[in-house]
Amino acid sequence: MLEGIKVVEVAYFYPGPYCTQLLAELGAEVIKIEPLGGEPMRYNKATFAALNRNKKSMFLDLKSEKDKQKFFEVVKDSDVVVEGFRPGVAKKLGIDYESVKKINPTIIYCSISGFGQDSSLKDIPVHDINVMSFAGICKITGLKFDKPTDPNVQLSDYASAMFAAVSILAALIRKTKSGEGCYIDLSMMDSAFASIPLHTSQLLNSLGNLKDFVRNPGYEIYEVKDGFVSLGIMDEPHFWRNLCNVLDIKFAEIGYAERIERYDELKKTIQEKLGKYNVNEVSGLLRKANVPFGIVNSVEDAKSIVDERGILGRAKYDGKIYDIVGFPAVFSNYKPRRDGEVPELE
Repeated sequence: MLEGIKVVEVAYFYPGPYCTQLLAELGAEVIKIEPLGGEPMRYNKATFAALNRNKKSMFLDLKSEKDKQKFFEVVKDSDVVVEGFRPGVAKKLGIDYESVKKINPTIIYCSISGFGQDSSLKDIPVHDINVMSFAGICKITGLKFDKPTDPNVQLSDYASAMFAAVSILAALIRKTKSGEGCYIDLSMMDSAFASIPLHTSQLLNSLGNLKDFVRNPGYEIYEVKDGFVSLGIMDEPHFWRNLCNVLDIKFAEIGYAERIERYDELKKTIQEKLGKYNVNEVSGLLRKANVPFGIVNSVEDAKSIVDERGILGRAKYDGKIYDIVGFPAVFSNYKPRRDGEVPELE
């Protein structure tokens, strides 16, 4: 799909490498610029393999004029540059958008940073947990939102990577029409904030409070004899009736508002009913009754489900083969490059 598109990556850890990994799986040629000792993430070989398949590496000291010229030689005929430095660093190195644009006027240049190039917080060094703290996400996770928690998922890293990839693809399409490149200023903070529309739409408009999001007994996790299951019933009377009928609960006709109001009572009742079964029994009952549910799997358990779709891949790095998760879309006429080799450290 993106064969013929050349991307230069100057970024470490997660956001930039994951963005370009998505582009590489769709066929783009990705040249990864690493410092002379290699990217810091190389110590975590499995993660590095997952984020850097089908790329080529160049090891450059960008403070050296000689190596900087090598960088410009690569950029001269490239389509995209992705950089992940703190604002001001690329300019200090002399590889910022304006510098690159002089030798490649139609370049699409994407900067991924914590808060954006013009934010009042742009000088603060941050990683994912810091961004999620600023974005309010750590305050809307955890049990009943009593204390801020680390969600233990790098949401701002991955969200910014995906928004960057979408933005780059949009810019590439626009370039085919206008012939113009552009500069993309992408903030991890903005990306994280944009990834929680349910919460922002309610809280920013004073339509609810944090606890409203956890007081639906039909949208909860319940313990069964040998594990846990989740229910996923929103304001959907038919699904609620199905649940009540299959579990022989007398509240089938009460509305969504009343369910919220009687949360504690209803949750206790559902827990008592579901707690009598094991995971397989609950799965059979709820599936037959057409109730939205999920089994709380481990990552190892979940692998068998996604494996049915063929999205798993293998990455060869440092003499070992690593199992990885590839591009998740299944196209009718194209197969993403999920398998691949990882550039070795010179």
